[in-house]
Amino acid sequence: MEPLRKDKDDVWDRRQESRLNVGEAVRLKHLGESWLYVISDTTAGYAATDGFLLCTKAEYESRRTLFQKEHRVVLKGGRSEQGKYFRTGTILPPETEMFEEELYGRECRHRRETLQKTGWGQPETPVIIHGQLPFSERQLLLQMERMLGIPYSWGDERADGMDCSSTVRAFYACFGLALPRNSSEQKSFGETLAAEGRAVFYQIERMEAEQKEGVLSALGTGAILHMPGHVMLYAGKENGEHRIFHNCDTYTEQDGTEHIVRQCIISGFLPKMEGTYFDYLTAAWVPLIDR
Repeated sequence: MEPLRKDKDDVWDRRQESRLNVGEAVRLKHLGESWLYVISDTTAGYAATDGFLLCTKAEYESRRTLFQKEHRVVLKGGRSEQGKYFRTGTILPPETEMFEEELYGRECRHRRETLQKTGWGQPETPVIIHGQLPFSERQLLLQMERMLGIPYSWGDERADGMDCSSTVRAFYACFGLALPRNSSEQKSFGETLAAEGRAVFYQIERMEAEQKEGVLSALGTGAILHMPGHVMLYAGKENGEHRIFHNCDTYTEQDGTEHIVRQCIISGFLPKMEGTYFDYLTAAWVPLIDR
């Protein structure tokens, strides 16, 4: 299928919806020898048949239950020795010999363990912990640092890349919160959690600047911020300036100069039309997780 572009200069295939993570449980509908229709917890679409481990419905439910009771999470993405890429925010089952052989292949285990002991290849080794990170300002800022430099990739087209909403989703997966895939769904999810008393949510698009300032201060580091076409995380203040953590493709100065970023950064509120991102914020919310 030919890539779908917004215009002739667009570099992204707009048909690309998302990318599945290693170990992710999905339902499949077989359509042919090369392609499957895949249904995950967050998205649905076509995927190549390579790389799927078929199982029964009972095994599928057992894997999902196992993930909920006990799991590991990837804090920083990296590549295994045989080339498999573990993305930040990937949820893995507890480390067991059976799963290691399923994931790496029996013939790869000895080589992988040897490399880990000697330190060779460590810069690309994923950082994985059991359980989840505690929801504290220190850990929120440390996780932002771990994710700096992740390439921007619409619909996670690159194996090591993410777009703005999948970056926010991967970030919060490290703290035990499963967010929807896309920014509009994440905003609705925040409203739903707030109605259940599990989040603090503000509609801020019609607020004056001073009111918005108060909301950001009240919600603090880790607040999820929405504007048309973009979602980001509040990263506190530095030298009196608001900081945001986000995966940014491009932005345009008020004089029309376009800047290509295409990676995960911490910045101030970037220029947008006659103002900055701050002026175009529509909603801000934070989940109520024990700090």
